[in-house]
Amino acid sequence: MNKIINCFSVMICSFLLFSCKKNADIQIQSLSKSGEEFYFGEKVPVWAATSGDKDGIRYEWSATGGTFDGFRTQDLFENLWIAPAQAGEYTVTAKAKNGGSNSSRSTVMKVTRYFFDEFQSAYTFNGNGWSTSNTATPVLKNDVDPAKSTAELTASSSSTPNIRRTLNLAPLKLPFSIRTKLGWKNFYRDGSNMYFSLFFVQPAKTEIPYIREIRWEIWPTANPAATDNYQIRYELFTPATNTSVWSGDANTLPAPLPLISPVKGKNVQLTLAKDELKSFTFSVDKNELFSTYVNGVLWFESDGLKKWLEYARATYPGYEEPLAKEYRITFPSKSGSTGTTISLKSVYINNDGTPLNNP
Repeated sequence: MNKIINCFSVMICSFLLFSCKKNADIQIQSLSKSGEEFYFGEKVPVWAATSGDKDGIRYEWSATGGTFDGFRTQDLFENLWIAPAQAGEYTVTAKAKNGGSNSSRSTVMKVTRYFFDEFQSAYTFNGNGWSTSNTATPVLKNDVDPAKSTAELTASSSSTPNIRRTLNLAPLKLPFSIRTKLGWKNFYRDGSNMYFSLFFVQPAKTEIPYIREIRWEIWPTANPAATDNYQIRYELFTPATNTSVWSGDANTLPAPLPLISPVKGKNVQLTLAKDELKSFTFSVDKNELFSTYVNGVLWFESDGLKKWLEYARATYPGYEEPLAKEYRITFPSKSGSTGTTISLKSVYINNDGTPLNNP
């Protein structure tokens, strides 16, 4: 009988020792993340690879900034980190626990700017913020090398096509800078323009005019020696009276003052040959001066917007500062059986007062 008890005791001790040994072997081998740099409000997958006894493992996630996407993934080996609305370096930590044993590993998350997209991800057009209208299914030439990544969009309708991004992950007020690098790939419809638009939120006081849109139009295949190939202006809109006024050469206050005079004209910098890519940047800096760059070269600076904003603040009690809501790129519609194809290389947005004036 004693022998049986002794054997049983040895078995129990061996089992406990073996269990402890298994638990002691738990180790997070790596903590991975989807990307190396992130923008404000970006949802970033993070996941842990753990070795050892995985039965009953629970995970705890923590971060020095940002948040996690709800409670559903908090106990799992993978989570979704939401970047904060401020540039900086943040640490995400995963802790695996199994009984009395645990293991932790951290990774640094670098948040660099308000927004950027180099069209490297297969999820770019799958609930990731971009939308299109009147285009065929976008074709992603995605690659781990940003220099080889583009999104190709082809007009599929006689209605005007566009690609747009809602700017709701963090507030985008003045100052801001937006740089777009793009070109056209196939069949640019004769005499047609493309344009970059920034739309703004309608304020609560509908009787006060507000900046509804800034629009920079170019005619990339027009001959600037003979034909106007640009127009750049902004729109004031008064919701209560449904009144729209665009900035123009002869405008005086309270109408919107021109950004450049003439508002429409000729500039060889704004031409685009087939398969040629150029960067187009428009900015409002900390002093509210408006500027534009083409391939990193300053085109013009203007205090037209600044003067109108100063007038609006002094004239309209309760005037609300401009708050951007959407960025949009519009290009030529389909002609007959052929649609224009544009190649979109990158979109960058800053909100720190620094102009994106690199090509």
